[in-house]
Amino acid sequence: MRFDYLQNLLGPLGVWQHANLRTPAPEHGYSIDDNARALIVATLAKELMPPALHSTLCDRCMRYIRSAFLPDGRVRNFRSATGRWLEKVGSDDALGRTLWALYVWVKYHPSDHAARQMIRRMERAITEVKSPRALAFAALETDNANLRRYVLDRLLVGYQHYSSKEWQWFEPVVTYENARLPQALFVCAYHLNHARGIEVAHATLRWLIQHTTAHGHFRPIGNHGWLIPGHPPAQWDQQPVDAGAMVEACTTAYVLLHEPLYRDTALLAYEWYLGKNDHRLSVYEPETGFCHDALTPHGLNLNGGAESILSYMLAYLTLRKHGLLPS
Repeated sequence: MRFDYLQNLLGPLGVWQHANLRTPAPEHGYSIDDNARALIVATLAKELMPPALHSTLCDRCMRYIRSAFLPDGRVRNFRSATGRWLEKVGSDDALGRTLWALYVWVKYHPSDHAARQMIRRMERAITEVKSPRALAFAALETDNANLRRYVLDRLLVGYQHYSSKEWQWFEPVVTYENARLPQALFVCAYHLNHARGIEVAHATLRWLIQHTTAHGHFRPIGNHGWLIPGHPPAQWDQQPVDAGAMVEACTTAYVLLHEPLYRDTALLAYEWYLGKNDHRLSVYEPETGFCHDALTPHGLNLNGGAESILSYMLAYLTLRKHGLLPS
């Protein structure tokens, strides 16, 4: 894992959101989503990352989160290059993803009482959220049993409402970063010893694997049409964030339950980055640390935003942590 390109994306206030080809695009500013992801990467990759980059990245990402934090526990998301906030309050997903990042941060920095205070307020705010994806993000690293129970209940309610024999899912459409939902359900149900939750987590993750495997390789559901009942999954554009989510979800399931299917799928999704995909093209470049934004009908999207490279890094770090990286 190389950090050259991530270093290139680091701006004065955090990680730039987008790039024009391989050049950061300040005109698109920053997002808390990417700075939360970057904080997780920096925290988990401390021993791999150049010390100066690690220190700067942690400092700027935490400053971004502290500045984005609102008194009611919500967060703002998008920020201009000059530091002007572009909205009064960010999305539910931004809240869930930021809470996830802070949980990771305080596990490695337990004396950061300011971060713990933010977490307490954000935990109250997240229980007013209905987005299953936002709830899933928040549940991935929490030790809060009440929050785990709340997320488990909400995911099971969604599954009960929308699922059928043919549609084993929590929502009426399968969109982006989908594997986070069964991943969070596995985590919550395992820690709560909830048999029904584990059963549904198995069913939904296996169903998702069936719809994202084609011709022996991983094929993320494309964002040009998604997956809706009665139709095949959209093939394009395939996003790195979806491959990374599948790597992490299947690794979580394998570590908890030791089923070979999940280990094999985690590796298959990781290999999508390295050329085992519909175009046989490397989405991630090991020699530069650059990750393309998508796999399109015509080949690679030549831009490389923060979400893409950070998704790859999170996938890599997860496999490395559990000794599953392919040789």
